[in-house]
Amino acid sequence: GTTPMALQVFNLVKCIVGPGCLILPAGIAAFANSPSAVIPSLILTAVIGSMSAYGFQLIGRTCNYVNATSYKDAWAKSVSPQTSWIPNLSSLF
Repeated sequence: GTTPMALQVFNLVKCIVGPGCLILPAGIAAFANSPSAVIPSLILTAVIGSMSAYGFQLIGRTCNYVNATSYKDAWAKSVSPQTSWIPNLSSLF
């Protein structure tokens, strides 16, 4: 597209952080009555966020390595063009 990369990154972060800010307090309240539950919750959030960031970094590195512009294109070039529908399907769930 023609959208600048900085704006795309900003929109992606906004879409990820926004719902997370609303869901995290509700999740903590649903499983613990103690304020000390915030510490383990934040640690788990940081660990899961780090794993997610690493996965996205690997996808970006793969796209750069195979000169692809999308996850589907990278899959087609690195795995198989016949199964390039799998990344699209997996992002639905």
